[in-house]
Amino acid sequence: MGIGVLEWEKYQKNTATGKPRSLLVEAISYVSERNVAMDFGAGALNDTQFLLESGFKEVIALDITPQFKEITVPNGINFVYIQKAFDQYEFAPNYLDIISAQYSLPFMSDSVFQKVWNHLRIGLKNGGVFTGQLFGLRDDWAHRDGITFYGEDDVKKLINGLEVIVFKEQEFIEEITRKKHWHYFDLIVRKPY
Repeated sequence: MGIGVLEWEKYQKNTATGKPRSLLVEAISYVSERNVAMDFGAGALNDTQFLLESGFKEVIALDITPQFKEITVPNGINFVYIQKAFDQYEFAPNYLDIISAQYSLPFMSDSVFQKVWNHLRIGLKNGGVFTGQLFGLRDDWAHRDGITFYGEDDVKKLINGLEVIVFKEQEFIEEITRKKHWHYFDLIVRKPY
């Protein structure tokens, strides 16, 4: 069974004081234009705040839960929070300079994932950057319904045609807050010009 809205709201509260994800911070350096950014699965809005402070003219935060907290929006920036499921969002073609999907993209069934992944690719501008994670087959959650998992070869097929900047397989056991075996792929990829 997938994760419900109440669990996501609890996650938001638990991560409210977090810093932006390091993969997103790295990915920003590969973005050539700072017009429009999307925080895909915005959660506690920590990455959204980072994108707002990074000089984008427009920042879109997409999440299934209501906006979690007030954030600071610098003058001259258009900020919009969209409360929708990932597969219900209509991506404008060739519009986004960066899509950040930090630990959010796998949380849908495989059939829905394929549709959303294709829309993400279409939504990126030529030269636009995608950054996020895909869960691997050896992750502890691999048996759960409503979450998508991929082997290395499958991930390479998904990103075929994109310029690979970072492709890093991560595998470890988290024991600080819970005992969980993580297996995922960190990605920073760019749509060709």
